[in-house]
Amino acid sequence: MNLNADGRISRREFAKHTGRLAAVSALAGVAIPSVHAQGDSTIRLALVGCGGRGCGAALDALRVPNVPSKLVAIADAFGDKLEGAHKQLSEDGGVGKRVEVPPERRFGGYDAYKQALDCLKPGDVAIFATPLAFRAPHFAYAIEKRLNVFMEKPLSADGAASRIWP
Repeated sequence: MNLNADGRISRREFAKHTGRLAAVSALAGVAIPSVHAQGDSTIRLALVGCGGRGCGAALDALRVPNVPSKLVAIADAFGDKLEGAHKQLSEDGGVGKRVEVPPERRFGGYDAYKQALDCLKPGDVAIFATPLAFRAPHFAYAIEKRLNVFMEKPLSADGAASRIWP
């Protein structure tokens, strides 16, 4: 880098080097592989909360054009909702083929969210459509697993309930 007589960098030199840095940064973004290893760019989804809003959110996620995605796990506190949700998601003509949730990846009970999230890899997406009281612990577990999260706001009813981290 060329310096002025007073030891400072000229605006022209600064702009030239900043432009180079921007170009290298843009190219690095193209060259760096995605979080999904071995050339598989499919985004894996897990749905936690299989009511109407949950199924709707999963369908919306699976309908995003030009994005390879598949639903691999579903969970709900009430196990009786699982089959209905699976049927609704599988029968949708536009996305039914992207629903790959065999019976062993349909989880019921209050700890079902952990089992569903354990089916994902870091960088995959967890969809939370659960009541407000359960969101903070679900969110904390997803962060622990390094997952991306889609959920309604707010995270909790008040600030104190959001402080789940030590």
